[in-house]
Amino acid sequence: MRHLRPNDYKIMPWKNGGGTTTEIAIFPERAELGAFDWRVSIAEVSSEGPFSRFPGYDRTIMLLEGKGMILDAGSNGLIELREPFQPQRFPGEWSVIGRPLGGPVLDFNLMVRRGGARGEVEVIAMPEALGIACPAGGWLIVHVLTGNLNRASAGDTLLADHDVNLAASDEPALIAVARMANPRIPPGQARP
Repeated sequence: MRHLRPNDYKIMPWKNGGGTTTEIAIFPERAELGAFDWRVSIAEVSSEGPFSRFPGYDRTIMLLEGKGMILDAGSNGLIELREPFQPQRFPGEWSVIGRPLGGPVLDFNLMVRRGGARGEVEVIAMPEALGIACPAGGWLIVHVLTGNLNRASAGDTLLADHDVNLAASDEPALIAVARMANPRIPPGQARP
């Protein structure tokens, strides 16, 4: 299992140049935007503007901090991010305008290439101990949102290609868990 801390993350411009994002993990490592199987990041949206388009990808986004944001997907409707830690999905080829509600927001993003990977995000309030299953042939990313685990603190990320057992520390933790399955790579090969 790899343990990443905030100084291991990569800060980079959005694909459309409209802001910056903090890339937590990407596969394959060092892949270019638009040439990855999956990517996990945190972005700050400080003002209204277009989201970068990622044709062929499915996106999962959730509010981490701030008063909320509305994603206007035109004829595809509105996606409301009003409550923290509630994942929402949309196709990466949609034209989306982000509208923060009452100031800047931070959002957590998972992008997976259709046909190259499948992914999901859930938020878990840690009990004293928890076992988390990794998809066969896939990856598991545990990002500590608040509190501490016995292995990581708030802002840290654990990456694994196997099931993990976690224990809460002295401060209860809230974690974001991203699971990615890649049908093209057999278990145990080409891990991030």
